[in-house]
Amino acid sequence: MFKALKILGQKHSELSKNYLLVGDSDFLYLHIKEQIVKNLDEKTELFLFDCSDKSDKIESLVNAIGSQDLFSTSKFIIIKNINKLSKKNKETVISLINSEKTHRILCVDHSFLTYDYKSKSNIIKSAISREFQKYLDTIDISTPFESEMKQWIKIFADELNLDISNTYSSKLIETFGNNFSAIYNEMSKSSLSFEKGDSLMHLLEQSSSVKKDKQLWELNYAICDRKVDAIFENGLSILNQYGLSYLINSMFTIIEAIFLTKKNNGTLLESASRNIKGKVINRISSASSNYSFKELENAIVTFSKIDIKLKTQKVIDEAEFTNIINGVFRIER
Repeated sequence: MFKALKILGQKHSELSKNYLLVGDSDFLYLHIKEQIVKNLDEKTELFLFDCSDKSDKIESLVNAIGSQDLFSTSKFIIIKNINKLSKKNKETVISLINSEKTHRILCVDHSFLTYDYKSKSNIIKSAISREFQKYLDTIDISTPFESEMKQWIKIFADELNLDISNTYSSKLIETFGNNFSAIYNEMSKSSLSFEKGDSLMHLLEQSSSVKKDKQLWELNYAICDRKVDAIFENGLSILNQYGLSYLINSMFTIIEAIFLTKKNNGTLLESASRNIKGKVINRISSASSNYSFKELENAIVTFSKIDIKLKTQKVIDEAEFTNIINGVFRIER
């Protein structure tokens, strides 16, 4: 499995194979798709199939892959949520992909990847997706750590013909963190009028979309409302400001309060509210309906294990945080 950074750091013309994309970044999926489309013949027909959409029938996908239209030289077939395929349909689609020589195929699994400390790499959770990995070039489209963003900014700058400075790159990261869309949109907007680093810096400093460091109450609200993307964004900001230990303790405090409230039939206990500050306390009762007992118990066990790991071994903060999001909030319901 290759990181998207390595693939997109090469010439776009080299995106000439059939691929499996795995990871949580919708921006990277769309970006890679657009780079492939740019190099396709204008007569190529686009076919999109979503395995999680019950209205999309597997027969239409089989026909799209297996048939050749007399009036179309080729198709670009995108199969989203490949991990939702049944075992029977998985075998059918893999067989067709292996025998297909005309059409371009892009499979996508938007699940979070899990970091494996033994191999020091991201691994695919879905058994279905791992089967497709055997037959397709696989690209990791996980949201990158901020430490990788300077390389991404360089790729975007080359694509947009922008002459950037290290100061500008650092300011973008300080402003937007690892928010791909915000960074690319800012750079794209700048490319229309500005060419030199100084001008870009001036525009960035004047931007109305400057990012502020997230506050703990924003993370707590997101946890109560179970808004996974907001939990990830706010949690990553808190992690960068205060560290993993502080983040875990803060998240555990809210989850524990939600758990105790659920056990008390939705009524917040005084003992559960002692360590909670601010108006978020008014959301705890309603938050208890957003989680099952099993999910809350799993969350408490997960936080406890990570707390022990923090005290006994070295960990990679961002990787551990991603595993929390994956194991606690992004689980199948």
